[in-house]
Parts: sequence; C-alpha cells; structure tokens
Amino acid sequence: MPKSFAFTTELDHHVRDVHAALIDERYWLDRVADRASATTVVEEPHGPGTVRVTVTDRSEPSELPSIVRGMLRGPLVVERTDEWGPLVGEAAEGRLSGGATGLPVALEGRSRLRVSETGGTFIDVQGQVVVRVPLLGGRIESMVHGMVLQIVENDRIAIAAWLSR
Repeated sequence: MPKSFAFTTELDHHVRDVHAALIDERYWLDRVADRASATTVVEEPHGPGTVRVTVTDRSEPSELPSIVRGMLRGPLVVERTDEWGPLVGEAAEGRLSGGATGLPVALEGRSRLRVSETGGTFIDVQGQVVVRVPLLGGRIESMVHGMVLQIVENDRIAIAAWLSR
C-alpha cells in the first residue's frame, strides 16, 4: 500500500532567487561535486526557466540499513529526478520521481515554490512512496518516507548555502 507524504520547508530567500538556483546547472553540479559515486544530467525540457535534473547515486550494501541490505545482490543505484517549471508570478510548480535498481521502490510527487508570509519561500512537497516487497514493504516505505523528509531538509540547506555565497 502506498505511503503518502507532505512536507513544507521555508527559506529566508525570495522565491525568484530560489527558483533561479533550482534552474541553474551549476547549483546541481555543485550538489554532487564531492560524491564520486553520483552523476547528474541537467536539461531544459520546456525552454529557459525550466529544468529537469536526474541525479544517480550508488551505495554499497554495507552503507545501507540491514532490512535493505538483505534484499540486494550488489550495490543500490538510486535515481532521483526533479523537474521545475517556469516562475509564474511568485510561484513555480515541480515534479519529482525516484527509484532504485535491485529494490522495487518508486517515489512520485509534486513540488511547489511560493512566497512565505515573511517574504521568503515555502517549498511544499507531496507525493507517495510505493515499495513492492511482500511482508517488508510497509517497513521499507516508512524508512523511505523518512529519507524523503531528509532529502527535503538537505535541499533546503543546500539552496540556502548556495544563495548565501
């Protein structure tokens, strides 16, 4: 059964600046520059002001929780795709998806940038995680749910650091 998620995080920076960072190829390349196991592909799927970013990262089984380690036959390759549309007024819509080789997990969701009450930016993320593993799927979905929350927080920290340079 899919596990839904909904998170909102806030940045002190204006939505125009946050969107500009998210569509900047340099931002995404900097995000993975220190991870030799990661690759990044950045595209403009719908012209200027839009972006589709696919990040692929590899983890060795020894780096993973035991519940996942026992199901793998080799490294876990995780792929994450973020897509952002153009800034329209003071908002932008996005999509996210992800999956992994060797583990039947899928993540689908929507993202939204909007102005916060303080003039900063809210990033709203909602979607669902599906793990197709009999008996253990629910436990893994809960684990992935927590990972999504951590990804949202890591994104917030990375964007804030990028914009504060």
